[in-house]
Amino acid sequence: MGRAMLIICAGVLISLGFVSLGTQSQGKQIMSNNVGYAEFTQAKNRAHTAIQMAFQEMNKDIDWAKNHDASNKWTPTVDGQTVELYVDYFHDNPAFFGVDSLRIFASTLYGEDNSKTANIESVYTRNEIDMVPKFEGALTLASKYTKVTTNGSATISGNNTSCSENKPGIVANNADAYTDATSGTLQLQSKDAIQGDPNIGLNTDIKYDPTDELIARLAELSDVTKITGSYKGDLGTQENPGVFFVEDQASLTGGISEGYGIMVIRTNGALSIDSAGTELDVAGNLNFNGLVIFENAYNLDGKGTPTINGSVLVGNTEDYNGKDLDIDLSGNINIQYDCKGEDYANQAAAMAFKQGRYNRIVTFE
Repeated sequence: MGRAMLIICAGVLISLGFVSLGTQSQGKQIMSNNVGYAEFTQAKNRAHTAIQMAFQEMNKDIDWAKNHDASNKWTPTVDGQTVELYVDYFHDNPAFFGVDSLRIFASTLYGEDNSKTANIESVYTRNEIDMVPKFEGALTLASKYTKVTTNGSATISGNNTSCSENKPGIVANNADAYTDATSGTLQLQSKDAIQGDPNIGLNTDIKYDPTDELIARLAELSDVTKITGSYKGDLGTQENPGVFFVEDQASLTGGISEGYGIMVIRTNGALSIDSAGTELDVAGNLNFNGLVIFENAYNLDGKGTPTINGSVLVGNTEDYNGKDLDIDLSGNINIQYDCKGEDYANQAAAMAFKQGRYNRIVTFE
């Protein structure tokens, strides 16, 4: 009996030993799994961080993404580890701020001897800046204070074969401005001087805000150009359209013939071009491509021969209670609606703010 008990006890002790060894082994396995999961999580976080860093680079350089495809991967260091990242455009809209879709791949090594790879794939769409006003017509009157006078060879057209749809030549957001525009353009020399769909339209859905907010934000940025005095600089290019403010008396004296982006003329602003010794308001022979905004500015003088390809917007802030905004089209000004001008305006605003707008569609891990 005693011997049997000894055998039983020995068996129990041996069993307990096996259980102990098994428990220790499971504990080590669980710990190893936890460590592996933590390393995997850290690796994924590095990849996600690299994607956010890539967006910062895209905001600084609009061509950055296109220059970092699978053949030229970007390799930033995040938390002491290298991350490989590249961008694949699977739909690239030719319009600067049409909807672009892009797929971003980021990968980084982790684990013992960096034997494992964490991969992140995210799909984004880039949309246009919401605050830049839609082009509603060649000339948009978004103020009840407008007063239109004409007596020359000015032309205003909302028809453009390069755009998907035609716009009104002149569109007003209130009955007073519509009536004034209709009667005020009767003295134009050509019966075809105003064209569009319709020639002159009324659209009460048009609002000036939040354009006033856009202008206020742009005015605070260091990268916008404030034009004063005798200005001899540039007015932007196709590749680098700009944002320009005229808030005081100014003249363009450097032989500037082309401009791109957004031009804002505010309250006391008056822009002229010095052409053959003659001072001509708003532009002489200037060809500006984009959006021209007159905010609380009481004199749009078209007595020169400027051409605006895009749109002109006339409006007032909520607190404005001043003079009529006089739209004088007594010269040879040509305002031509152009959707490409809308692209230049969107591009100029995006570059000024140094930010695009990206929407994440899906992420694969």
